[in-house]
Amino acid sequence: MAESKKNGQEWLGSHSEAVRSAAPDVPAFAEGEKVAIWQQIEATATSPATRPTRRKAAAAAVAALAAVGVAGAATAGVISAHTGQFPVDAEDVELGGPGERLDPSAPDFPLVVADVTGDIRFPSDETHDLAVSWEVENYATKRANSRVASGQIRLWTAGNAVCAWSDLWAKSLRVADEPTEEEAASVILEARAWTAITDTDSSFANDSEFAWLPDLERAIRSHDASAAREALRGHQACLPPGLAPELGLDDQW
Repeated sequence: MAESKKNGQEWLGSHSEAVRSAAPDVPAFAEGEKVAIWQQIEATATSPATRPTRRKAAAAAVAALAAVGVAGAATAGVISAHTGQFPVDAEDVELGGPGERLDPSAPDFPLVVADVTGDIRFPSDETHDLAVSWEVENYATKRANSRVASGQIRLWTAGNAVCAWSDLWAKSLRVADEPTEEEAASVILEARAWTAITDTDSSFANDSEFAWLPDLERAIRSHDASAAREALRGHQACLPPGLAPELGLDDQW
């Protein structure tokens, strides 16, 4: 299990680095070059009968993007998780969430998830990568032609970020690292205003995805790590393994 987590972090870290270092300026592609790029991706991705794993999908996307750059890939039509489909009315937003409907079966889906969640503040690149890895794996098994709203991915990833900050806060509280404790507490108490949350869920009550947030805020203000653990226990925020070892929530499911 430990080796699996390590490997998962390594592949996601490498593809994140590929995105960060990809050159944005490239010349226009000839038709033959476009065909070659698509062949490279199709050769790596699995057939529709077998859903691609997150690592295979990421490897295909990184191989293409590292070779031609993000801008060049967009020119060639490689960034295929972007469907250009959006909610058509308020009911559509209510049922499916806000934002673009993304295609989880696309080979560049891991990179798109990393991109649309890039503004969500995590304590470290490692914890962000853990959360993105989890979201990608979650959707890798969805049925063909399924779609997921970018707003929903942002909402759930924001919950992962709050969990990671809560874990850092609890550790800092235990070791009397006051500056880090204060920073983590400040981030957690500001989270209710994050657009990644408010665009989808601003009530924090009843069947809200973040109904636990007020309880967590009270625990933070009371410097009560046990109460913070109870506020987060049983909710999706701390599902990604490795996000909350200090709070003991890694095995909650």
